[in-house]
Amino acid sequence: MSRSLAVAVTSAAVAGIAFAGVAPASAAPVSAAAWSRAKCIAVDKSIGQHKMAGDRYEGLAKKEAGKAHPDMDKVRQYNAKASDEFTIARAQELELQKQCRR
Repeated sequence: MSRSLAVAVTSAAVAGIAFAGVAPASAAPVSAAAWSRAKCIAVDKSIGQHKMAGDRYEGLAKKEAGKAHPDMDKVRQYNAKASDEFTIARAQELELQKQCRR
């Protein structure tokens, strides 16, 4: 996957988190207090969406790879997208544990 696409995916994820009510990294630092319950729920929902997207891309990669004449570029793209989605989900899970599950 191209670097610019990866940056775009990450930027979109950050924008989505900001829209959902979670402060982006450029916002004022979060105090030691835990996030509000609404923020925790929004991040938890976002994690689930990223995991589902990753699973969907993995399924598409397996389906394409199983064809008689698979397009290996598509397989690589799907696997890269799946990896990106799971990476975003893992990063959000770490932040969720840090801020919401004390």
